[in-house]
Amino acid sequence: MSEELDIWSKELANYLVKQLLPHYYVDLVGDLFDRQVACVKPFYDLVIVQNARCWVRYKMILDRLSKCPVLFVSDTGNLNSYIAPRKNLFGVINLGKSLLTAWGIPEELQLCLDYPVEKVGNYYIYEEQISVYRVVYCPTGRSLIENDLKLLNYLQKSNVSLTIVTDRYEQLKGAFSSFVTLVSRHALLPAIKKAHLVVASGYDVIRALAFCKPCIVLGDYGLGGLVTLANFAHLQSVYFRGRNGGCFGEMVPTVLLEEEIRRIFDVNQRESSLEIQKRILSAYDKKDFDKSFLQYIEQTISLFKSMKSRNRRFLLRPRLSSLFVLKESEGKQYLMRGQTCFCELEAEMLDLLKLCDGTVSVQELAERYGYNQEETGILWLNLYDLWKEKLILFML
Repeated sequence: MSEELDIWSKELANYLVKQLLPHYYVDLVGDLFDRQVACVKPFYDLVIVQNARCWVRYKMILDRLSKCPVLFVSDTGNLNSYIAPRKNLFGVINLGKSLLTAWGIPEELQLCLDYPVEKVGNYYIYEEQISVYRVVYCPTGRSLIENDLKLLNYLQKSNVSLTIVTDRYEQLKGAFSSFVTLVSRHALLPAIKKAHLVVASGYDVIRALAFCKPCIVLGDYGLGGLVTLANFAHLQSVYFRGRNGGCFGEMVPTVLLEEEIRRIFDVNQRESSLEIQKRILSAYDKKDFDKSFLQYIEQTISLFKSMKSRNRRFLLRPRLSSLFVLKESEGKQYLMRGQTCFCELEAEMLDLLKLCDGTVSVQELAERYGYNQEETGILWLNLYDLWKEKLILFML
C-alpha cells in the first residue's frame, strides 16, 4: 500500500512486491502500482505501508484493517518517511536513513537496509579525442528547476550531447535546444551505458557508479560534486542526494557547478571508477538485501501469530526497548518515553521489568513470581500495553 511520492519510491515499491510475490499472496493499493486490487479483504497477515501520506489518503481502509499487523517502509528520508508509533505497528524497514527514534520508534524495531544494485558492468568510456561528450542528467523534478537551467546553460556552451531522463518534463519536450534529448525513465540504463558523464542524485547515482560511470551528485540537497574515493563516504551518508549538510531546495552557485563538470573533461577516471564500483557492490549487495527483507517479513508475521495465540504468547521473550526510561521524583518511579510520562511503576512491576532482557519468556517471569494462570494473563496484558507504546518489544 503506497501513494505516489517520486520515481525512486515507485521503483522501490515495485521491487519489494517482486520479492514478495513468489512467497506470498499480495494485494496492491495505491498510485505507485499500475495494477491495483478492486476490493480489499477484511484481514491480512501483514499490511505493508510505504510513506506516511497513506495514513491520510487510505485512512478508511487502514481503519478497517486496524487488527492487522503493519510494517512501515521509510523510503526517502523526508517528512513522508516519518511515522509515529501505532498500536498495530510491528516494524519499520528504514531505507531513507530517517531518524525515527525521535518520533518514538526504537532502533530495535527498525530494519535498516540500502536498496540493492541489480545491474552491474564496466561501461567506462574514455576517448582522448571526443567529438561529442555525452552527458546524462536525471533531475528529481521537485525542487531544482533553477539548477536545471544552470546546468543546461553551461552545457549548451560546450561540445555536449545531453540526455535528460525523466517522465516529468514531457510538456517541455519541444522547448529544449537541439543538443538535448528527452527520454523516459524506462530508457535510463541504456542511456547511462552510453554516457561519458552522469549527473544525478539518490539511487540513480548508485546505478551509474555500478556501471563505472563518473558521476556528479546534483540533487534536492544541493551539489555534492564528482564522486571520488575521498568523498564517497560523505556523499553516501546523505544517500547521494546532494551536499553533506545541504538544505532541501538548495541553489547551486553556477561557478561551482561548472568547475565540477570541467574536472572530468580530458581526465581518465578509469581506475577510480573501478574502485568506486567495488565499494558500491559491497554496500548494495542484492542477495543480502533480499534475504534480510524476506526474513524480516517472515519474522513479523510469526510474531503477530504468536501474540494472538493464547498458547504461544506466553513463550515470547519481552525486552526493554531503547526508549524505555525511568524517572525518579519524590521517591516514586515513573515510566517515561521522551518527555511523555505513562505511569507510576510499583516496586514489584519495576523489579519484573528489569528482568526483561530478551532471554526470559513471559511464562518464566510468571513462574519466578509465583503467579497463577489469572495473574499470568494480567501480566501479559500489562506487557502488551507497554508493547503498544513500543516501550518493550517481544522476541520469538
